[in-house]
Amino acid sequence: MSLYVFSTVVLSIVFMMAFGSWWVESAPFRVHLSALIMVAITVLSIILMIAIYPTLKRHNNAKRRVNTLDTSTWATDVSSNLSTPAAVIKGYNVVFANKAFLAELGMQGLSDQIVGMPITNIIHSSDHQHLAVLFSQGALQQENNESMKLRFLSLDGTILPAYITLSPLEAESSSDLNLLQFSSNSLQNMQEFVYVDSSNHQYLINEIEQVVFHLNVNQQIIFLNQSWESQLDYKVQDSLNRTLLSFIHPEDRPLAEARINSLIQGKRNKSSVEIRLISRDGESHWMELRAKNTSAYKGERSSVIGTLTDISHIKATEASLRSNRHLLTTLINNTAGMMYRCKNDQHWSFEFVSDGCVEVTGYEPYEMINNPNFSYMQIIHSDDRQPTWEVVQRNVSNQQKFQVIYRIVNRSGAVKWVWEQGKGVFSSSGELLALEGFITDISNHDQPEILEAFQALFFNPSSASAKLT
Repeated sequence: MSLYVFSTVVLSIVFMMAFGSWWVESAPFRVHLSALIMVAITVLSIILMIAIYPTLKRHNNAKRRVNTLDTSTWATDVSSNLSTPAAVIKGYNVVFANKAFLAELGMQGLSDQIVGMPITNIIHSSDHQHLAVLFSQGALQQENNESMKLRFLSLDGTILPAYITLSPLEAESSSDLNLLQFSSNSLQNMQEFVYVDSSNHQYLINEIEQVVFHLNVNQQIIFLNQSWESQLDYKVQDSLNRTLLSFIHPEDRPLAEARINSLIQGKRNKSSVEIRLISRDGESHWMELRAKNTSAYKGERSSVIGTLTDISHIKATEASLRSNRHLLTTLINNTAGMMYRCKNDQHWSFEFVSDGCVEVTGYEPYEMINNPNFSYMQIIHSDDRQPTWEVVQRNVSNQQKFQVIYRIVNRSGAVKWVWEQGKGVFSSSGELLALEGFITDISNHDQPEILEAFQALFFNPSSASAKLT
């Protein structure tokens, strides 16, 4: 409109200049009248144009706003009906995001945290430059634009790799309204089938004794080697597209699911756990699951690859050892006496005592083991303390077994006669590590003098032998 007004003014000025050059006073009156009418019409046209120009401008702007609003509404309606993740972008700001878009980012019902905000808020910072390139291609309305790989940031902080396409929503080259669509399935499919289908590689994988598996982001099995059939008796083809959790013992599923999910979400790079798998005949097999995610970025969702190693024989051995240990412990604790292991220090600090210590000393095992406030040497009768120490040290220094009879004062203050036999435990280099032995109560002997004679025999073998003869 401004161009029309400017043209009218210029033409009017040209006409006036031409008219002035043609003006002749001797011309007829009709010529002068016609010229004045033309000048008046020109001036009135200029005034009219100036008067109605603001009104025409407002009408034109309103029409443009209506067109823009109609386009935005139409774009919102279209994107909301799409089953794939889609959003309407004006410039770099998000105008609308459909349910699939929000669900993929874990933001169901939280559209207010995206709408009106820059799209760069949910794009990994390292990919902002790639996003700018994609927008520049859209502004040029390049045909057959290929999708671009970018990384979205989910609500929980995980990284979602996806392929993004950008489509202009208006025909005008200056339009900044675009439809952004992305698909993570294409990238996941690429990651799910990264293994090489070479016959040589396939042969080697099938010859591995361990089960080799590959899970997609939904925990579904997308690859298994032949060891799966030999160990669990399930056909590989029948097991594909089923979740690995469906083969795991119900008691072990929560732990396995937590570990696998942490790998898929990128919270862990690798994991190892012992679980039970149920074979086709219903038998449980202990397996060691070792797995890692396939992403090169921390926090990025990805598929999982790993192995399953049969450790049933190891578990059986461990169960047998536990049973034998329990049997030995029961035997020791039911023996009439006190088995022990102690340090060869001034206190004879106990590292282990059997339950028989209660009958012999009156003290509980927890009161005697690794207790700095308890000293076995202190409950030995004061007259027997030093001779007993010397007998033990003399035999241990010669790496010989020792036997000794002495008196102790039990917890209630009563004096008891005990008989002890033991030996030193030495390392391969000859270093004394500990003392091990057995102590039993012999206080009920009918003739105490015989006990005293045997005690003297252990304390001083030469003099005791002469006394007995």
